[in-house]
Amino acid sequence: MALAVAFKFIMLLIYLLQYSSRCQYVFDLIFKEESGIDFRITNNVKEFEDYPGEKINYSDNKIGNEFFIKASSFLFETEIRNQEIRINEKDSVKYLFPTEGDDLGFDIFSSVFYLVSRYEEYLPFKGDKFGRFKASDSFAFQNNFLQKPVVNIWIEIFKKELKMKFPLLEFKKENFNSVITYDIDVAYKFKGRSLGRNLGAAILDIIGFRGQNFKERIQTLFFSKRDPWDIYDELKNIISKNQLSSVFFFLLADKSEHDRNLHFQNPEMDKLINTIKTFSEIGIHPSFHSSEISDKIVNEKQRLEKLSGEKITKSRQHYLKFKLPDTYNALLASGISEDYSMGFPEIPGFRAGISKPFYFYDLKNEKATSLKIVPLTCMDATFVYYLEKSPEKSLAEILILLKEVKNINGTFVSIFHNDIIGGNPKWKSVYDQVIRQIKSSLKKSNL
Repeated sequence: MALAVAFKFIMLLIYLLQYSSRCQYVFDLIFKEESGIDFRITNNVKEFEDYPGEKINYSDNKIGNEFFIKASSFLFETEIRNQEIRINEKDSVKYLFPTEGDDLGFDIFSSVFYLVSRYEEYLPFKGDKFGRFKASDSFAFQNNFLQKPVVNIWIEIFKKELKMKFPLLEFKKENFNSVITYDIDVAYKFKGRSLGRNLGAAILDIIGFRGQNFKERIQTLFFSKRDPWDIYDELKNIISKNQLSSVFFFLLADKSEHDRNLHFQNPEMDKLINTIKTFSEIGIHPSFHSSEISDKIVNEKQRLEKLSGEKITKSRQHYLKFKLPDTYNALLASGISEDYSMGFPEIPGFRAGISKPFYFYDLKNEKATSLKIVPLTCMDATFVYYLEKSPEKSLAEILILLKEVKNINGTFVSIFHNDIIGGNPKWKSVYDQVIRQIKSSLKKSNL
């Protein structure tokens, strides 16, 4: 006699008036990826009415005893146009596409898609001096929720409401996660450069009254003192001791005004890359102009693969400079499967409103892709070069963002630069304190 199976498999049935690839994408994100719930779509009213299980009606009118979300027209459009997005606030949470007469009070599907697809970045915009979409022009910044992972907050609210309606629904358990990332824009301050180049720079140090720089240069070159930006052994100890997930992104560009790392054929770069790969994942840091000249992504990725002997699948754009959908499609074509560029360089926060990895939706071609986007939370260079904040004030802001991510069991992704934490003891202290807080949060989350 067969034993009774206690577990009940639950399949959500979702009613739509018509199929939409945008709907399919956002349903996959919310239900499969974030909630661990399978679903099926139908546009057959009779089938929906007769379905005995848990069901969601995403249309204009309520049908029966389902969970009803009043649909806007947004996800059923195929053009890209200026949208007049209404916004509401309840219990200190901002909501887009507010609704009346349904079970949630806002169109969560349209809201999530608008932010995660980066819809506004497909519209004409006036970029910054590098042509990048500005944080100050984003809907999130203008409505004061850039520092909130609202997509994750909305999904948690939605799950609670669904659970009240359908008590048998079980969602997958999520834990707080973190990825510490490092951009190696310039591997060393003095090391690896020719004697002639260093002597010429030393003369400029003297002329420019840069005494400390001159002293460090001479000590590094002639007295075997460690290069100020050579902090890799210490990073290795921290990452290994704390068992942290990490990725080092290497800039291997042809030299330009904005790409100033050691030459990719420099023996010091070879040695460094092959040391780092023994304790961390590595990725390519496509050059400043790679967002306009896609062949550069392929060439620079191949350089890293040749040096490391590994297949490279992770990437982050130098200067966080990318153009949608062109750059992401170029990354896909080059064999990249994970991108870490989704963040604003000048302001910390959640550029796509989300603090967990998600898949890129190509809005121009109306299709989901296999490129996983790992969104950025904060970057040291933002506070140093853009906001010009003290290390103490920067740390306070970073810890607030860390708490926001921890509250929704998201993924906290930080960028550090070896020249910033290696060149400034106070920023090294910020780094150490952030690592301690991350370690503590990971430990509590996994209890």
